[in-house]
Amino acid sequence: MVGREARALVAFYFFYFCALGAFMPYWGPWLKSAGQGALAIGILTAAVQFSKVLGPNLWGWLAQGLGSAHIVPLAALLTAAGFLALELVHGNFWGLLLITLTFSFFWAATLPLVDAATLDWAERNGRAYGRIRLWGSLGFIALALGMGVLVQIWGLDVFLPGIAAFLAAAWWFSRRLPYPPRAPSQERVSLGPQLRDWRLWAFLAAGALEQASHGVYYAFFSIDAQAHGLNAGWVGLLWSWAVICEVVFFWYGERILRRFGLRRVLINAFVLTGTRWLVIAAWPGLIPIFLIQSLHAFSYAAFHLAAVHWIFARFPMRLRSRGMALYASLVYGLGGGLGALAAGWAWGHWGSVGAFAAAGILAWLGLVGLLPALRPLKSGVAAII
Repeated sequence: MVGREARALVAFYFFYFCALGAFMPYWGPWLKSAGQGALAIGILTAAVQFSKVLGPNLWGWLAQGLGSAHIVPLAALLTAAGFLALELVHGNFWGLLLITLTFSFFWAATLPLVDAATLDWAERNGRAYGRIRLWGSLGFIALALGMGVLVQIWGLDVFLPGIAAFLAAAWWFSRRLPYPPRAPSQERVSLGPQLRDWRLWAFLAAGALEQASHGVYYAFFSIDAQAHGLNAGWVGLLWSWAVICEVVFFWYGERILRRFGLRRVLINAFVLTGTRWLVIAAWPGLIPIFLIQSLHAFSYAAFHLAAVHWIFARFPMRLRSRGMALYASLVYGLGGGLGALAAGWAWGHWGSVGAFAAAGILAWLGLVGLLPALRPLKSGVAAII
């Protein structure tokens, strides 16, 4: 039984992140090919993120009563349909915005609920969350590379149907995931004690700044790389190398957290994230950019793995889906959305150098909230679990 559940989780993460691996590197170029300017690309990228502000909290609240098993499969299917619907508006900005907000709202339902289910399953079965989650990173690599090849052969016409196909595969496996049971109404627990803890809000604010700094990367890195003379294949390789480093961190992640402590891992993640964006701003050449992409192991994998352990440990079992939803909505939704929106403005006014430099400073500013939030914690994951 445990083996079947693990295979279903692995397959879901793989196909879900196949879709994301096709989406992230080529959303900006696809929008540009549809006639959108820098500000419009920033707004449409921000729309994907802003949908995560309300979406995860609503879905987390519904999951507490309805159960994640009813929500995740439906949301995955509707997201796939939304990508196909983008073809119908023929590059009209308002049509693109409406459909993007709609499919993103359903897309936002899936990952926080599956993450909560995976963390719960891993805890009950003595498994490591990171070693399940890394299959998502492998799916991202496969499509960041594979989509680059397909785009070179057939152009961006493969972009939307490709994403829809992988989301349909994720829907198929989402029906077999080991979701936690619904909470009986008499066992409902209030979020009040957690929400009154200032450390939670300081941590979420810091995480939001860290993710906001990624806005220019997600919206414009591929465009920037192409402006420096790289073709779609090289763009896909740069994205894929970053995620290969992410996979390595996820494989050893729990061991690293126990060895160095959650506090030290998070601080280094913020410092190295800012460093990464400043090097990209300078663009010293292909080889340095290739090497600096290895810091994705810290700017995404180390941050995310440490953050979900921090959040998971601070919520009781019946509220973990809502805790993960709150984390996703404020850190990835609000932070990512504001970052993408600001990136569109910064790119239009300051160009690539100014936009990436501002992102580096933003990541370092996140330490202002992070350090006081972590001050009471001792070193090691066991200190908070």
